[in-house]
Amino acid sequence: MIINMASLPSAAAYYTQIKSKWASDYPSSEDIESIWGFYNECGYDDPQSTLKSMLDPITPLKTKRILDYGCDKGLMLDFFCKALDADTKGYGVDINDEAIKTAKRRFPRFSFQVGDGLTIPYDDKYFDVVLVMATMKHVRYEDRDAIYAEINRVADHALVIEADEKEQNVQEMMGWKFYNSNFAEEFDKNFDACVKVVR
Repeated sequence: MIINMASLPSAAAYYTQIKSKWASDYPSSEDIESIWGFYNECGYDDPQSTLKSMLDPITPLKTKRILDYGCDKGLMLDFFCKALDADTKGYGVDINDEAIKTAKRRFPRFSFQVGDGLTIPYDDKYFDVVLVMATMKHVRYEDRDAIYAEINRVADHALVIEADEKEQNVQEMMGWKFYNSNFAEEFDKNFDACVKVVR
């Protein structure tokens, strides 16, 4: 299939267009137990211990600041901040403004912002690590280089978890598009100093 790139919406137009769908339709998790249930279904017997251990190579933290890119309602950010250090400051960015409203209510000690899907509104190397969990499959192929550059700009490390399809294919399901990839290869190409996890 030949894709006419000129016919595709600009990145800004695309993510602005899908924001309302995220706010109204995305099946966000309401509690941490439902997230652990999902990881159990994926084959993790003890997901809490497994996820905590993934950050061992980069502790202790220097800035004691972590960012969850695609944070949804802040549940995983809360988990990682508690797992790391009582002084860890948590930050979250998500395109879903309804999820961000919920996150702010539930976790007022953290800082949450609605993002545009393209940029991370923080200074260079502001964070020790950026968490990117089940988010990259929602980013179009043509926008990924820019997102990877932003993640590398704001932090020295990234913890990236994504389902690996081994090849590019766009999957459409219930009105959503999933931009599947060989994520292991993509992450190796784009991240030098990071914790890369692909499942």
